[in-house]
Amino acid sequence: MLPLSNEDLLFRIKGGIRLEGTINKADEEGIKAGFKVAMKELLSKVNSNIFTLCNRSGPLCMWPKTHASTQPANLQDETLCKAILKYVTVEISESVRKYARKKTVKITPLKVINLQVRFELSRTDVAEKVIIQHNKMARTHFKLTLPLDVVVFANPEDTWSSLQDQFLEAVTAQLTVMDQCIQRFTKGKTVPIPQAFHFELPERTTLTTVIYPAGISEKVLEPERKVLHGELGLDNKPYLRRSMTFCFPTDENKFKYLKNVHRFIAPLNPDEFKVYLVHGSYTFHHCLQDDSNDVGWGVPYRCIQVIISWFNYQGYINIPLPTVEELQDGLTKGDEEFVNIAEIKEWPTGVQIASILKSYQISAVNYEFRTNDQPTHLISHFEEQGCPVMIFSEPKAYILLGIAVNDDPHATKHLVLDTMYTGNDEVTNVIEKAVSWKGRDFWDEMEVYGLSQPQRPEGI
Repeated sequence: MLPLSNEDLLFRIKGGIRLEGTINKADEEGIKAGFKVAMKELLSKVNSNIFTLCNRSGPLCMWPKTHASTQPANLQDETLCKAILKYVTVEISESVRKYARKKTVKITPLKVINLQVRFELSRTDVAEKVIIQHNKMARTHFKLTLPLDVVVFANPEDTWSSLQDQFLEAVTAQLTVMDQCIQRFTKGKTVPIPQAFHFELPERTTLTTVIYPAGISEKVLEPERKVLHGELGLDNKPYLRRSMTFCFPTDENKFKYLKNVHRFIAPLNPDEFKVYLVHGSYTFHHCLQDDSNDVGWGVPYRCIQVIISWFNYQGYINIPLPTVEELQDGLTKGDEEFVNIAEIKEWPTGVQIASILKSYQISAVNYEFRTNDQPTHLISHFEEQGCPVMIFSEPKAYILLGIAVNDDPHATKHLVLDTMYTGNDEVTNVIEKAVSWKGRDFWDEMEVYGLSQPQRPEGI
């Protein structure tokens, strides 16, 4: 996963690139051949003097082929690429920025620099070839806009020259893979638009980009993902579904709720503990959120919201996050006993919690424990299932996000997300008051407690 503190510069190169050409024969093979020739011509343009990159919100433009820029005196071949920061706008995750303001934390937020693709056509040494052909053969002219989306990680101490070369190599590589996608998924006269998606993967400090054809479902693409899992050494949990794409700073304002808040707390000593964590992403939900007056009775529903968000982000379901009232209404329609519970604001039972989850296509296994019987099977759960777990004993309910163990069973710790939190959704407040590693004392709070353990469906 990308480290929270990162000195690297992340360049994101985006833009619609027009792919156009002619098709001599309007069957599948003829269409593929026409697109193959067009892509070859496009790659030639990219690797020429007219290919230009411009900072979307700043004045800097550059020509990677010749290493030229609009700052020739300041950006020369041997200049360190961190010098570019004077001439571009930089985006930083707002959540990480707020976290970095804490006096006890010293981190360097990842800097994202957005670049836009352009082709220069106004230079005197640039001329488009004009080819005139005359024959009676029927031809079809096509135009397709490729949504280029390339990421390049650069060490600030890299040279400007090497950075320019990286840009060209990365754009060429993505267009080549897009060409392979078109060739592979063109069926009959239907040509898919290839799209780039960026993913965080375990034990990798850069993003992994995958090209998928637009309009083809995750289920149909599962064989492709299985091949990629094998090549990348991934296990049988989902990593490469579209819903799991990396969240860039520009994307954060699209999300109403905080994601993966446990990433902000200090990690345990790896020499002392073996840690097993929730897999993938979730959003944090808690009492009083969304102006709902649900202190006390609403806690289990907030836990359910966290679980539903996890299943959404992993791509197992595609359901708008329900409100607390909608979660209640879902069962009151067919369960007379639950109607009374909802009206007087009582807690749902473990069976009813499982029923609510089932109505959202989520299967869960329920257990009941006493304080002295800690759920040690959670190690295998986080290893194999990776889902957040709900623990409840009225009037308290929490989400478990992980477990840490060593040779001393009394030293076991659990990563606890407190849905009883009633503060605002500022990351600094949340990590101080709502998420932390808990020791044995945590279980002493509850004599008897229930555990709802969701089960993820098969498939990656």
